[in-house]
Amino acid sequence: MTSLKTRKNRAPLNLAMGIVGLAALVTITVSTAMEMPVAVTSIGILVFFISLITMFFTRNSDEYTAQLWVSAANAAFIVMVLWLFLGPFIAGIVEGYNAAHEGRDANEAPIYALVVAGSGVSLFAFFLTFNIKRLTGAL
Repeated sequence: MTSLKTRKNRAPLNLAMGIVGLAALVTITVSTAMEMPVAVTSIGILVFFISLITMFFTRNSDEYTAQLWVSAANAAFIVMVLWLFLGPFIAGIVEGYNAAHEGRDANEAPIYALVVAGSGVSLFAFFLTFNIKRLTGAL
């Protein structure tokens, strides 16, 4: 026996939230870097979380959105693992370069900054992969 209720397709909502999430992430990054008012950053964070939560709950709307989610999650995981190994190396190079040009002893790079930067990089990887794969198709 089939149900009379038709299942609503949430795939367009998932795809729209992919663009909204990327725009919110860029807004958060730019507003933080340019020291904009806290309200701009707060709104960006709120929109970002809403888009990510919406994407999570609509990720299996159809096979296409499920594959987009899997690809984006894989890219974010790979970037996070690479960051785990390359992040301290890059921070050491940057800190050594800055210390050498400022005429001071090189200090150890704070681990907190590495964790925060790695999280941001992996989120960018997720949304960029999601949208690039969506726009280019199955290349």
